Amino acid sequence: MRELFSLDQHDYKEDGKVFRRDSVRGIIMKDGKVLLVHSKKYGYYKFPGGGIEGDEAHAQTLCREVREETGFEVCEESIREFGLVPRRHKDARDENGIFAQDNFYYFCELREDVRSEVKLDDYEREEGFTSVWMEPFEASQRNRYCDLSQEGLDAIMVKREAKVLDLVDLESRKLQRKEHERNTLKTLGHPEYFEMLDFVQETLGENNTEFTGSGKMEIAYSRFDHTKRVLAWALRLYERSSRKNEIPLDELVIATIFHDVGRKAADKLRIPHAQAGVPITREYLKKKGYEATQIDYVCSLVEQHSDKYRMKKEKLDPGLLMLMEADLLDDMGAQGIVMDCMITESRNPDARFEDCLDHITRYTLRQQEEDNPMVSPEGIAFWDEKTKLTRYFIESLRKDVGL
Repeated sequence: MRELFSLDQHDYKEDGKVFRRDSVRGIIMKDGKVLLVHSKKYGYYKFPGGGIEGDEAHAQTLCREVREETGFEVCEESIREFGLVPRRHKDARDENGIFAQDNFYYFCELREDVRSEVKLDDYEREEGFTSVWMEPFEASQRNRYCDLSQEGLDAIMVKREAKVLDLVDLESRKLQRKEHERNTLKTLGHPEYFEMLDFVQETLGENNTEFTGSGKMEIAYSRFDHTKRVLAWALRLYERSSRKNEIPLDELVIATIFHDVGRKAADKLRIPHAQAGVPITREYLKKKGYEATQIDYVCSLVEQHSDKYRMKKEKLDPGLLMLMEADLLDDMGAQGIVMDCMITESRNPDARFEDCLDHITRYTLRQQEEDNPMVSPEGIAFWDEKTKLTRYFIESLRKDVGL
């Protein structure tokens, strides 16, 4: 199991006797909320779970602890790993000893048709344990505002649960975004798009993130996330377009999904990424049984999508133009503002608001005002919206910093 983070107080003697008490804890989500146990006495929130007894398997401990603390029954088939948090500090019962604990966290689901009586230990009843459903972020914040100086409170545990809640919140929001993306694609009626996105993500690499170069390459920039955003822009442009009858939507979507698939191969082959992406795209579509005419058209869009200089010089295929415009609309406007702030901080960890303002003005605003590359009426409208937003943000920030 992967380690999420570790909690080592380094307040013990290295040769001290180790007392180990490992635990298993359940992460149970429903409608954006997580099932937690609340201590009325101390005010903190924790995941249901507790110490492993005897030779119990993790699943057995998880099911038993959730049942005892909340009355709910875990569906064992749903249990999946999330992460491990090791804990190590001086043993409170032996000043020369070491307390060591591995806390294993698992995602799981409940059997909603079964609910039994809660069976709390004496100390759990004394703390007033009650089960509650709460958004992870809210619970994390409440733990952070909990008075950790209270006598008898396990402060390390409260801090640990706050950090795990933050990670669960992050994971939850990722899943929500992915569900939104999938729901959007479902409306198009082509389940094979999901397989294509998975293939592109795998081809780009597990991290598909660039850290080198200049500008946006100085931050953790995910090419796969860029691909999904460009797809969203392509669908917005298509929805507003008056030329729908001239653009084959299926081929446009596929070309957009594959437009950057050659990024990783291009680095090895030392050729343009659009060129590197063509054989990858062609081979995938051929294996999936697409017609030659479809494959040729999709590959032509992939191969030419980087030739942005042609947009205002030639009368381009409307599908190619739409892909180019979607590609350019990403990283601009609100996203460009955030990216500028990230780049500023990556260059100077001590950056001030004024430094971010300067970077936004010199890069995002300048690029949007000096060169509107859009050709289609809908593309021009979207670009103008982004430029207007950027101007307003800069004017507001100038006032806020007293300039």
